[in-house]
Amino acid sequence: MKISSKILEGEVKAVPSKSYAHRALICAALAQGVSTIYFDKTSEDIEATISCLEELGASVKRYLNRVEIRGINLGEFPKINVRESGSTFRFLLPVSTVLYESIEFIGEGRLPDRPIAELIEVLKANGVEFDRDRLPFRTHGKFKAGKYELVGNVSSQYISGILMAASIMNEKSELKLTSSLESKNYVDMTLQVMKEFGAKVSFKDDAYKILPTGYKSREYRVEGDWSNAAFFLVAGALGGKISMSDLNAESLQGDRKILDILRDFGAEVEMGNRVTIEPKFRKNIEVDLKDVPDLLPILSVLATSVDGGVSKFYNGGRLRLKESDRLSSTAEMIRNLGGKVEERESELLVYGTNGLSGGEVDSYNDHRIAMASSIASIISGGEIYLSGASAVNKSYPKFYEDFKKLGGKYEL
Repeated sequence: MKISSKILEGEVKAVPSKSYAHRALICAALAQGVSTIYFDKTSEDIEATISCLEELGASVKRYLNRVEIRGINLGEFPKINVRESGSTFRFLLPVSTVLYESIEFIGEGRLPDRPIAELIEVLKANGVEFDRDRLPFRTHGKFKAGKYELVGNVSSQYISGILMAASIMNEKSELKLTSSLESKNYVDMTLQVMKEFGAKVSFKDDAYKILPTGYKSREYRVEGDWSNAAFFLVAGALGGKISMSDLNAESLQGDRKILDILRDFGAEVEMGNRVTIEPKFRKNIEVDLKDVPDLLPILSVLATSVDGGVSKFYNGGRLRLKESDRLSSTAEMIRNLGGKVEERESELLVYGTNGLSGGEVDSYNDHRIAMASSIASIISGGEIYLSGASAVNKSYPKFYEDFKKLGGKYEL
């Protein structure tokens, strides 16, 4: 894809939150009766969760702006392809092993190489056997109620998966955290959705206590996605004024912090019925990535627009285990586009070079690298040639439609 240097401006609607959609779909499938989940745009990751839930025995009917889900009716030995969706895999591994005596799991892309050891150890200690410790594998035995211990600083998705699973067990369970919890907002989102579907969970002294209440069917509307909105909000700080609708100002999504970061950067930020961003000043920033790791690629692009100085992004070690080694692929993106960056073990230092010059970028099949590279065209002196632009389908298939609507120009 050849992307030309153009200012973006105008208004678009935020796509539905992938994080909330995963959780709502799973809770609906675990409930008795029929639930209606409202969202008007899907993605490869959401489709992965839907297809896995169907394989587990849920009935899913798709409509233009919603899906209707009838709770799981247990069948024969399921074979689940979680594709390249880490959320789907880590949520459904504990959930499905409560339901079935034996299951086969397969995955795609880098997912078989991404971490899962700590979650598998909890399952092994509580009734589940594995024929291998990485994808593809088969499980034998059911995940049982009990007292579990789990580190909190490897993946919040492990915690969310166990919490959702424990609610459909036949006895109460307890999950004790043995380290500080990173990406806490994602666990809070899980608890919020679980409770809206009737689950009961309490938290005290670093331990979650989950009652075996199961879930109740309901109607649920998925809110807008701050993680994907961040790309166009940053575009507003770099070019023309951009407004985005359908974003919840009170959301538990950690990437809502993008507004605070853009204020620190010097942009004008207005939050009303819609979020409006427009450029004003450009200052170096420091960002702790612990709770907002997905923002690194687009914030690195933002940082290059400053005239001089350096921006620091730290506590990002877990980014090496994403769809790409995101510390390395982000650094390579910036360098290939004419910027200056220093890569360390768990942080990036991005130098203010008063914009970029253009060049060639490989997305490494990482949706966030593809989107960040495209937004970089706003501050690039020359054209950007992007390999693997279709990676955006993982979370935001309509990205280039919205990019063009705001004035972006590209050729395939």
